[in-house]
Amino acid sequence: MIVPMKKVLLLTLSDAQTATLETLRRLGVVEVVSETVADSADRQELAAQLARVDRIVGILASRKAAKEAFPAAEGEAVFRAAEQAQTDYEACVKAAVQCDKAAEALRGWGHFAPEQLAEFAAKAVKVYLCECSAEQYAALERRTGDGAALVPVELRNGMVKFAVVAPESSAPDPRTLPLATLPGRSLGEVEAEQERLAAERGRLEKKLDECAAHLALLRQYRARLANAADFLLARDSLAEYGKIAVLKGYIPEPETEKLRRQAAQDGWGLLLSDPEPGEAVPVLLAPPRWAKPILPLLKFLEISPSYQEFDLSIPMLVFFSIFFSMIINDAGYGLLMLGTSLVAAVALRKNEKTRLACKLFLLLSFSSVVWGVLNGSYFGLERGALPFFASGPKQTAHLELVCFVLALVHLSLGRCWRLVNVSSFREALGQLGWLPILFLDFMVVYRLLVAPGAVPVWSFYLAGFGLLLVFYGDIDWHNVGAICNFPFDLVGSFTDTLSYVRLFAVGMSGTYMAMSFNDMAMTVWHVSPWCVPVAILIMLLGHALNVALAFMGVLVHGVRLNTLEFSNHANIRWGGRPYRPLEEFRP
Repeated sequence: MIVPMKKVLLLTLSDAQTATLETLRRLGVVEVVSETVADSADRQELAAQLARVDRIVGILASRKAAKEAFPAAEGEAVFRAAEQAQTDYEACVKAAVQCDKAAEALRGWGHFAPEQLAEFAAKAVKVYLCECSAEQYAALERRTGDGAALVPVELRNGMVKFAVVAPESSAPDPRTLPLATLPGRSLGEVEAEQERLAAERGRLEKKLDECAAHLALLRQYRARLANAADFLLARDSLAEYGKIAVLKGYIPEPETEKLRRQAAQDGWGLLLSDPEPGEAVPVLLAPPRWAKPILPLLKFLEISPSYQEFDLSIPMLVFFSIFFSMIINDAGYGLLMLGTSLVAAVALRKNEKTRLACKLFLLLSFSSVVWGVLNGSYFGLERGALPFFASGPKQTAHLELVCFVLALVHLSLGRCWRLVNVSSFREALGQLGWLPILFLDFMVVYRLLVAPGAVPVWSFYLAGFGLLLVFYGDIDWHNVGAICNFPFDLVGSFTDTLSYVRLFAVGMSGTYMAMSFNDMAMTVWHVSPWCVPVAILIMLLGHALNVALAFMGVLVHGVRLNTLEFSNHANIRWGGRPYRPLEEFRP
């Protein structure tokens, strides 16, 4: 269920607003609404600090953490060290680029010191280093007087590097020469600088890898800064009217008594009221205890129903578990995941933040084992499947039938779920009218893909009756857009039903990949006893890749069927925002 919310209007003294916010933060039940935010130097400074920390977190997250890290007790020290190392690293890279350009410019000239040119000039001999195309060089050679000599140094890619040597008395005007642009260092100095910068880059990369080993501390420091930023945002959101400061926000209805007691104790003015229709109210989901493991998935996806909608935690947990098991489609993989989940659940049993996630993976792993046993698939090997799922000419048809039955049940449940929020009996009839239409969609795909044949005539009559109910109760005949979109809704219901076949397609593709890797490994196995390690490696890497692809399939297809197809029929747009109360930082 979605916990009912109350609007909060709180009055306090302006000079006590910081103390009031500190008290609210300790209570941890009020989300402060930021309607008009005043600018403040400390909040802007903290926002800049957060941006710097986010940048460093992103950089370290992409690096391979060192096995041995420098000693660090808090995240701020890690941030300072990492930021300095990254700044030095970027400067080092920039200097290395400049050195590479200098080396490239000097390499064709060989090893010489720029001071040598000054030594020649002291002896009344001018030496100019020039660079131009071969054609320009030939023309310059023809018009050069007897007192100057052109000494070619390098010809590459149609460009000539050369030196013009002449006595000072007969030296040509340098403005008439294509002088080369050279750094004021010798090639030996530049190469020595390149070696130094390469060593420095290695040292700084090692330092960054050491910092990456403390990424958890750095993220904790980032969370502490974000908590402080929320507090400052709440402070700057208070409106002041003389000596009175006004705070607006939301609080879950079950927590209102706690706020009333605190208001009476501290002398606050407090007004609680119900939100207005259409108001952007934060959402706090409170599913039954057994359905709470779905909350980490919703948090990971960053989705939430709006306050005016309803909680889909229960059907989403049930059907996501089924979809997960069908996409994994292997009891062997399920057993490995179940073992891993059990170990993680025991190791992290005292961690409140990961407890629900561990329970979710335990449920998903167990459902994968059950489906894999029914399907008789163990690491791509088929053993002891139920006759309905066993290999044979009808296996594909039976698996597709399961997918389409799931589609009918899932989408029909979405339409029935709408009945919670209907405002009239007429609207309820309109939603119930979609059930026979969905049944016709099921019969059509059943006769197209599972058991080819004619669709029963009675299903058309049933769908016609449902269509009349939809015309009566679900279409707003005063809305031209709703009328024009209705044909697309009918077509969409059919394509939604058909899309559930992806469960069969993705699951079977994983099984075939596992079988292919097994065949490859056994082929290598039988070549020679010396090839056994290679065969084992093929199997391990192949099955690891298959599991990774299966998880991607779950995110793409298992999530989509819940958040798109089912949610469209349940009229859930996932446009809400989670409830985020002002609270103290907890590592």
